[in-house]
Amino acid sequence: METIIKGIPVSQGIAIGTAYVLGSVESKLPPSYLPDDDLIPNEIERFQQAVLAAQRDIEDLKARVQIDAIHDIGLIFEAHILILSDPSLHAEVLRRIQRNRMTAEYAVQCTIGEYVRGLKGKPFLNPKINDIQDIERRLLKALIGQHYEELHSLSHEVVVIAHDITPSQTAGMSRERILGFATDVGGTTGHTAIVARAREIPAVVGLGSISDSVKPGTEIIIDGNRGIVIVQPQESTKKNYEKVRSDYREFGAELRSEAGQPAVTLDGCRVQVLGNIEFPNETESVIRNYADGIGLYRTEFLYLDNDGVPDEEIHYDAYFQVVRAMAGRPVTIRTLDLGSDKQFHLSDKERGSTERNPGMGCRAVRYCLENPDIFRSQLRAICRVSAHGDVRLMIPMVSSREETRRVVGMIKGIQERLADEGIAFDPDMKIGIMVEIPSVALTVEQFAGMVDFFSIGTNDLIQYLLAVDRTNEQVAHLFRPDHPAVLRILHYVIENAKRTGVPISMCGEMAGDPMFVLFLLGLGLRNFSVSPPQVPEVKKIIRHASLGVARKTAEDALLLSSSRDVRNYLRGALNSLYKFFPS
Repeated sequence: METIIKGIPVSQGIAIGTAYVLGSVESKLPPSYLPDDDLIPNEIERFQQAVLAAQRDIEDLKARVQIDAIHDIGLIFEAHILILSDPSLHAEVLRRIQRNRMTAEYAVQCTIGEYVRGLKGKPFLNPKINDIQDIERRLLKALIGQHYEELHSLSHEVVVIAHDITPSQTAGMSRERILGFATDVGGTTGHTAIVARAREIPAVVGLGSISDSVKPGTEIIIDGNRGIVIVQPQESTKKNYEKVRSDYREFGAELRSEAGQPAVTLDGCRVQVLGNIEFPNETESVIRNYADGIGLYRTEFLYLDNDGVPDEEIHYDAYFQVVRAMAGRPVTIRTLDLGSDKQFHLSDKERGSTERNPGMGCRAVRYCLENPDIFRSQLRAICRVSAHGDVRLMIPMVSSREETRRVVGMIKGIQERLADEGIAFDPDMKIGIMVEIPSVALTVEQFAGMVDFFSIGTNDLIQYLLAVDRTNEQVAHLFRPDHPAVLRILHYVIENAKRTGVPISMCGEMAGDPMFVLFLLGLGLRNFSVSPPQVPEVKKIIRHASLGVARKTAEDALLLSSSRDVRNYLRGALNSLYKFFPS
């Protein structure tokens, strides 16, 4: 009987095939101890050799994905290698072997299990748990030959069903054999989701217990556009999805052929479509997809992938790579947004005081103002690199004029010191804030004289407006960009920004969702910043629209009173522009 299961879409596309069910990462070894002390040196040697073997595995995988031109994923595996080399991990495993006479594999399991238990219950650290479990499985494979399911070695086409899938398993998937995957757990921000999107593997996560309910060989449809999985589809359903899949592939080829055309409406309005990046190498994708520049350069990777706080030169080098590659096109660098779902190497004191609700705690600009020495290094580097291109600085998570005033004051002070030191910078570098907290959204006009531009971060704005943690599988379905309240607050922000004359863009995921492009264009948005692969589609929608149709679409959508009505109306408006948009 056909069954439809709703989850979280993390990678677009349609997959139709038979289920290949992976074993759970939660399977555990029974307690295992050495009979006497004489075997301890040999057990230590086994552990050390296992670490080397796991490192070789990860290096091989990293090389393989880089051959596929997915360079940014390599940084994830560099972090895995750093964890494998962590002296504290080694010391704790060796302590268990030496003091408790545990076997190497049982010592690894106990050590990592204890670490993971300490992280559970903190949604912002879920991606870290996934990475740690990935490493555990590799170590156990090296120690006891435990079956570590490398998905690049399958001999036939399948749809993978699992409780969870690690980032390296995703990176190792054969794109010819793995049609798509679905998991019980996960969210949009985890490394597995990042890798799936980069490899263009359709995926839905957060499905609850699909790995327990689906048997191997069952026919499955994964709809990575809408976030649903269909188990044992009826023949009519399958035929419909086969048509959608065929249309989707044709549409993708068409988008690629037209990607170089500018985003100009039918009545001649030029719209900027920029790219969002997280790693320097992603500039290749920005250029390949003909984006007008970079509207959001996230900088958290510098903190998450370094052993300690990065210094000014590390910042400068990372920013200079991007500015040089963009060759005069705008580059908007967002200052540090740590906290919530992103953490880095904390001191023992900080680790012991981890916040219960970090999404509303000391994150982003709040953290930076509490740690001015860390912040100044980044601000100096951004000011210095502004001498080499069109660089803009963007401040995240602003909630008040006072925060804005303090950061702008720090920047001006740094520019004065750079001038005294004879170091070049752009004195006219534009400074902006992200509009992602309701308090700023509802008073945006009061910031007009303080900054040069606004950028709407819809991910957090929706989260705070609807009181929904988008990384929590239990409530992720309530995270609704089509909620009437979301549409109305966006209308308020864009209208008031236009009235004050301050340029406004949007860099949240909503800007890249095809269903909302016409609505946002109708509200008056003229700067979209999206994931680089989304650039061609957003540009195509704009080219098929007129401002009159867009304004009428926005006006009508603002009158609707339910998410369902909004979604149905906007999907119909989108489909009326062009014969097929995969939404």
